[in-house]
Amino acid sequence: MEKKEKNGEKYEKEINPQEDSSFTKMIYIILLYVFYLFGGLYNERLTKTEYEYIDENNKKNVLRFKYPTISLCFPSILSFCISSFMLRKMKNKYFTSEIESPISLRDKSIIGILHIISSFTAQTALIYLDFIVKTIGKSCKSASIMFIYFLNTIPFCNKLLKQLLNNNTKEEKKEKILMKDVIKVLMTTTSVILFNLSSNNNKSNNNDQSNSYFGIIVLLISLFSDGLLSLKESMIKTNIISDKKYEGYNNLLSWEYMNIFSFFTFMFSFSQIISNLYFRNYIQIFKIIFTNKILLRDLISYAIFDVMGQSILYIFLGKYGPLALSMVTSVRKILSISISILYFGKSISFPQGISLFLATSIIFWEIYEKGNKKEIKKEKNK
Repeated sequence: MEKKEKNGEKYEKEINPQEDSSFTKMIYIILLYVFYLFGGLYNERLTKTEYEYIDENNKKNVLRFKYPTISLCFPSILSFCISSFMLRKMKNKYFTSEIESPISLRDKSIIGILHIISSFTAQTALIYLDFIVKTIGKSCKSASIMFIYFLNTIPFCNKLLKQLLNNNTKEEKKEKILMKDVIKVLMTTTSVILFNLSSNNNKSNNNDQSNSYFGIIVLLISLFSDGLLSLKESMIKTNIISDKKYEGYNNLLSWEYMNIFSFFTFMFSFSQIISNLYFRNYIQIFKIIFTNKILLRDLISYAIFDVMGQSILYIFLGKYGPLALSMVTSVRKILSISISILYFGKSISFPQGISLFLATSIIFWEIYEKGNKKEIKKEKNK
């Protein structure tokens, strides 16, 4: 790979997605699917399994794991260790001297908090919703775009978003809402409502039904946070690319994000655990976790598979680019839904079947669009 020198620092050009063999690419795709699919299964197991334990009165009891802060804390520790190692390794690879992070403390705090909101609400939503509903909802990126677009039309919210995202540029890039985005959001909304209503019909009491509606509200908050986070990340990337001092730093950006996210997630979840140990009976919860081998296995397995999947994802992104990655992750969503149905033996009603048809149609639509973008990019590079 060609090396250059500028301002006394060496850096390498970004990796050309064409350089690696098809076999190596296939290995990465298989690893990505394996880690993420198993991570999803263990995540669902955690929230849906009734774990048996012996209580203080020596009676058998069951625990439904409804503690998102604990399930976030375990992976964040491993994620921080891996990202710190990879970030140092990449810095040594692309720069000969020590270089400071181009992301300001303010921006780190903003993206860290947005990630906490997104991941915490997504984990909370899974407690109240089916894994399939969560996967369908989170897969619609157009919904996040529309949330931000409509907020920007309100003067007060527009000013607030500018302050939050630190967007002081005179020329504003406004996201355009196309008809296809509206159709995707409508299809996703119909899919989620159909699946959720059909699930509610099988629930025994009104409390379970109201909990599922709460889960949808929490999921919407997660989607909104995803939209803001994506916008902020694109602004940070634009600023780094335009700064010649950080030429080549784009190769490190994914690992820095992972490092920031895991640090903030750990600080949040750990502080919540400590406060709950004091104010609530979390000591009993931890006793159950460490005495119930199945629960402990599920918790550790989820942490390992989720973090390893994320790590492979960032490696794949660096090697083959965002277009190739987005196509792979789109297929993963369909596989996640299919494996969830097969593994947990879920019976799918007719309305839920229509819901799944709509969801998979959106995903295949996005794969088709991304394939077209890839072809256009190839034509331009000729």
